[in-house]
Amino acid sequence: MTPATRAGRRTAVTVLVGLLSFSLVAVPGAQAVPASPGAVAADSSDDAGAPGAAHDRSAEPVEATTETTGFSPAAPAAGGSPASPRAQDAPRARDSAGPPDRPEHAGVPLEATSDVTGFGVVGVTWSSPVAHDALVVEVRTSDDAGAAPDDDGAWSAWERVDVEPSPRGDLDGTEPVVVGEVARVQARVSGPSAGAVRDLGLTVIDPGTSPADDDVPVPSEETSPSGRAVAAAPVPDRPTIASRAAWGADESIMTWTPRQGDVGGAAIHHTAGTNSYSESQVPGILRGIYSYHAQTRGWGDIGYNFLVDKFGRIWEGRAGGVTRETVGAHARGYNSGSTGVSVLGNYETATVSNAAVSAVVRLVAWKLALHGVAADDSISIAGTPLAAVFGHRDVGSTACPGRTLYDRLGEIRRRARALQDVAARPDLKDGTFVARPDGTVAMVERGRKHVAWCGVVRAFGGRCADAVAVSWREWNALEPGKRLRKTVETHDGRVFRLVDGKKKETFDEAALAESGLGTKRTRLHASAVEDVPYGWPIVRPGVVVVNRATGNHRLVVTGSRHGYVNRWLHENSMVGQLDHGGLDRGSVRRMPGAARTTGVVQRRNGRSFVLTQRGLLRIDRTGDLHGSATTQHWGYALMQSVPRLRGAPELVALRKKGSGQIYVLEDGLRRPVSKQRLTELNGGQKPRVHVILGVTQRQFPIGPSL
Repeated sequence: MTPATRAGRRTAVTVLVGLLSFSLVAVPGAQAVPASPGAVAADSSDDAGAPGAAHDRSAEPVEATTETTGFSPAAPAAGGSPASPRAQDAPRARDSAGPPDRPEHAGVPLEATSDVTGFGVVGVTWSSPVAHDALVVEVRTSDDAGAAPDDDGAWSAWERVDVEPSPRGDLDGTEPVVVGEVARVQARVSGPSAGAVRDLGLTVIDPGTSPADDDVPVPSEETSPSGRAVAAAPVPDRPTIASRAAWGADESIMTWTPRQGDVGGAAIHHTAGTNSYSESQVPGILRGIYSYHAQTRGWGDIGYNFLVDKFGRIWEGRAGGVTRETVGAHARGYNSGSTGVSVLGNYETATVSNAAVSAVVRLVAWKLALHGVAADDSISIAGTPLAAVFGHRDVGSTACPGRTLYDRLGEIRRRARALQDVAARPDLKDGTFVARPDGTVAMVERGRKHVAWCGVVRAFGGRCADAVAVSWREWNALEPGKRLRKTVETHDGRVFRLVDGKKKETFDEAALAESGLGTKRTRLHASAVEDVPYGWPIVRPGVVVVNRATGNHRLVVTGSRHGYVNRWLHENSMVGQLDHGGLDRGSVRRMPGAARTTGVVQRRNGRSFVLTQRGLLRIDRTGDLHGSATTQHWGYALMQSVPRLRGAPELVALRKKGSGQIYVLEDGLRRPVSKQRLTELNGGQKPRVHVILGVTQRQFPIGPSL
């Protein structure tokens, strides 16, 4: 957080804090955490065995070390300006008196300098009440253990951080500042009341470390938001939450009695200090903040309900139960109505990590859903209109949670709501009709809702009165789809017309248009109509239907009546040039059958034809067909689809494809004949010999030679 940003935003006391990098070293004590996801507080009975929680292997706390140093008036620098004096470095008791309340100290800067051992979390506190603009507190650090307090070249620049009001609203201290592994820290207090405040002290906390600090796993990277409904309520999956025991909380210093509020939103914070921390240093950061809040500030516990690190891990903060509506100490006046989530780091200028944002998304989606709050709702807490996920700056004089994190709150709301919506969607099979509270009916399909008139519902075989009742939340969780129509196209390209609870598969667009039915359609996944029984398909004569299940071909001879076509006939005759299209096995089974296709055709007017390589040849003038012949009755449309040879000859000469033997048709028989004899029979003229297939030739029994 930059000084310019904060100065423009706050009316409360301005606090300056150094933002420095740090590293952790280990001391024994913290309990180890297994690599399995999650953990919950040992004292939270409602969390035992919950999804997203893991059993802790031990519960050994890590004791933090606290040291408080008093302030002294700063010595004037050359030119008469106040400078940092060689302040008294020795620790003093927390309850010792502050600088004497004398007029000569009014407005004179006060300084305190202290050594930092190991990992450092610091803060400045006082006891006497002050006005918002009465104090300015600044902090700087040095990596040089021998740095003199007035040697500006050995110290970092003075920087700012927010005042952190107590749960009672008292302005009696700063927020904790993560300074890291530095040698010394110095604080400076100035302003009109600098000489009047009591019990002014610089607190330095070494939270200790443990070999178990690096045992909490980092979650795997997410590719997209996800969630599922749970039995008790439509809430997303509980995220993995590392327990207080996992970060080595010393429960002996927890003196606050948990109270329950009414969670209506989530307040998002960031912490003061460095962004340069490792995975194993995070438990120490939490212990430092805990010690400062619980002991130095006297709150009895850490103020935040949850904390999130930049690696995407979620940590239990305040005791009382992560599934309960535990009152935090993070936003004065809004603690009982919100849950506090703090992201470790300073995000006024640094970019918040995607892993941290995703963790906040998972956390607030789950936590708010537990308490019946939609993540993108507009809410009111303590009479203040707010978004359900709001920043600390929305309710306090602070830049928290920093510009880059605040700018992503809209994304967090949208993504969290998406997780909630996935969980809230009715767990119903595709094709189910649902009704919202006002009676509007829709079909559920792949998480979408397709609104339908009752006439359309009846076409699918349902009734509006039988639609499954859903709540407004469940209805709204379904994505809006297209209006449902009686004609649907499935995702794999099939088209069905729904009539009286049957699905009539359509051969092609021409067949649908010829039927006189509407061609406007709704695109659905096939699962939405898989339970609707098949009806008589919509086909047209003169086409070849392919059974999708078997690959068999069927020639539609009239209406939807069809006959089997063998592969040889299909590939080597005019039949193969007809329009082809696939139908489901269920559709083909409902088509009325006809005799198999042999190439011998009869018309209802008594005329008969044979299918040659060049088209249909009329043969009824050669005599009647033999009784053993398998013939098909072709309708007008099919007759028009196949080329027809001219005339109705009395002499018909045929030969099988691939054979040189010629036959003459006579009274349904094929009589062998030589070429010379054939010419004689045709009056000395060489007639045309028509080529047919073997299946067609077999329909004419062989007779005596001519």
